[in-house]
Amino acid sequence: MLETLIALLFAHVAADFVTQSRGMIAAKRRPPVFALHILCVAMFSVLALGASSPGAWAAVGLVVVSHAGLDALKIQPRIEAWAAARPFGSLQLFAIDQAGHVLFIGFASMSWPHAFGQGFWPALLTPAHAREMLTGFVLGGGFWLATRVGDLMLALLMTGFHRVHRTMDGGDDSPQMPGAGAWIGWLERTLVFLFVLLGQFNAIGFVIAAKSILRFQYAREPRVSEIVIIGTLASFGWAIIVALLTHAALIGLWAHGDG
Repeated sequence: MLETLIALLFAHVAADFVTQSRGMIAAKRRPPVFALHILCVAMFSVLALGASSPGAWAAVGLVVVSHAGLDALKIQPRIEAWAAARPFGSLQLFAIDQAGHVLFIGFASMSWPHAFGQGFWPALLTPAHAREMLTGFVLGGGFWLATRVGDLMLALLMTGFHRVHRTMDGGDDSPQMPGAGAWIGWLERTLVFLFVLLGQFNAIGFVIAAKSILRFQYAREPRVSEIVIIGTLASFGWAIIVALLTHAALIGLWAHGDG
């Protein structure tokens, strides 16, 4: 089951966060764009699983249909209006949508646990090479979740605080997130992700210290500094959680292979 789950989760990350651009997200109401995205979900799921058995095709079918249904529901005007009316509505909608995708992927993996094992990858590769490919899925998917998805979630979180701040003060003086700031976020989450996987937890303290120095300019602005601290803790916390889950998946994968 773990191998099937890893393959489907990697396919989801590739389809939702690697190949889907911001332009595609903005234009998802257009049928050709929506269909292209769902086609990517199907393609990556088939390739990651190496689908060649009835069970694998059934798992792919469930993932694709559920993904299309959840995405179609998310872009409904009422749902979008609900999210727009709340400061953190976009973040909540994103979290609910992704949780739904993961639940269906988990259900597909439990229903057809041998979908990967019965696919064409184990037939084409040696057991060691197939396990190494899955290891690449885990590391690549984990890295992209820690960096790209973390960037998206942090942007939605900061947008929510920006709206609250603007509503309370009637102004627009909350901290912005320029391009350089986004690059800093990517780098810090990459370092935290790598340090956790390498077991170098003490090194994370140096990253936190460096980030604190960079943000020292906000120290005399209490409300702004609070938002900056929340953003920093959320960024580090997300990277640590993803790294720990990645490490657990690697241990489970290699333990399963050795057994």
